[in-house]
Amino acid sequence: MMILPPFAIDVRVREPESRGFRIWLPFFLLWPVMLVLIGFALLVSMTVDVALWAAGARYHHHTMLILRCMNVLAEVRGTRAYVRRSDSSLVDVNIY
Repeated sequence: MMILPPFAIDVRVREPESRGFRIWLPFFLLWPVMLVLIGFALLVSMTVDVALWAAGARYHHHTMLILRCMNVLAEVRGTRAYVRRSDSSLVDVNIY
């Protein structure tokens, strides 16, 4: 099972009597930075979890919290949101 964060975010705004605009946000450019930060966070959380487990603490699942947050980020892919206001302007958000 591959867990990949979103590739791109496409935002379109359309108004009835204007051209509107479109913004394409290349989220994949942040993947290398996220890989380093998440790798560091996992290393620190595993160290903390082992120390808390050795000390007999009741809660020592910080690593699982980080992994589940990564899973939630991956599940955002494929999300589409359409918002229409009463004056018939339209906002489309697609996450690929």
